[in-house]
Amino acid sequence: MDKNAFRTELDQVRFTPAGREALTEALMSGERAPARRPGSWARLGLAAALAAVVLAGSALAAGTLWDRYFGRLDEGQQEVIETLSRDLPAAESNGTVMTPLAAFGDQDFYYLMLEIRAPEGTVLPDYGEDEGFYQLFGDTLEEDITLTDAGGQDVLCTLDYDWINDDPSDNVLTAVIRLWSMEDADLCDGTEKVLHIPGLWVQSPDKIYTPVLTGGWDFNIGTHSGGMESREIDVAGVTVEDADCGTMTMEYLRLSPLGMRIRHSWSEPKEGIYPGASLSVVMEDGSEVFLENSVGSCGENWNEEYGPFEVPIDLDKAVAVRWGSAEIPLT
Repeated sequence: MDKNAFRTELDQVRFTPAGREALTEALMSGERAPARRPGSWARLGLAAALAAVVLAGSALAAGTLWDRYFGRLDEGQQEVIETLSRDLPAAESNGTVMTPLAAFGDQDFYYLMLEIRAPEGTVLPDYGEDEGFYQLFGDTLEEDITLTDAGGQDVLCTLDYDWINDDPSDNVLTAVIRLWSMEDADLCDGTEKVLHIPGLWVQSPDKIYTPVLTGGWDFNIGTHSGGMESREIDVAGVTVEDADCGTMTMEYLRLSPLGMRIRHSWSEPKEGIYPGASLSVVMEDGSEVFLENSVGSCGENWNEEYGPFEVPIDLDKAVAVRWGSAEIPLT
């Protein structure tokens, strides 16, 4: 099997250089590739209504924009984000200022809402699907986005992002960046982790990269995180039956306000079949919160995966985890 074939496909997703190589090796070994959400605001159905909202002040702007990213947030969900958010200094390069409007993370995920303000006179328009789309990287190694630790070593991760462009005729663009850890890299352990953004490009449908803004913008997300509450849940004896692979047993479950990580195994492995069950968190009002999507790895009779919730949750208001027909109490 040709590694270059995998690398070509991975051009559609963004990884740090070390993360790309790690995923290539994983794919060669038969592990599953990460799933990504399409970068479209249309799915929320709120863009037209919210485009007319006048944003006054960064706190109001961030709150309103998070509605557009996650969907309409209730008061409790907004409070979770406000509680988790950390102040992160702005960075300037070549006349462009990138200002974090909000930043928060847990062990597996880190969210950064970033306002990009180009020099006066620069226009950051919208692009149609047949014209191209914005990227925070170019097509050379020197133009790659990276995350490094205090020793300059790559922290293995991938990222996805969406764009908000309220006025396509001005010089301001907002990116919502979400980093996913790989190989259990802890994104919120309080140690130095510098996210380096080399600029802004437009990638054409033919994969031609046109630079819009170039320079260097660094954000130490590692020292502006920490304190995120997570819980490892007792799952002893939790099982679900699968029609193909017998008894599935949950072996590990960890929750945070942002997402969930689980590991399970099954009693009767069958080649090419990797069984699973629906997974959600049950809140005290009876509502359920699901994972937006997930990534993971698997073997002959085991699977480990993790993913972000559709919206952040208040763990104090979570009462159970539902896994197929099993319900795991949290209180």
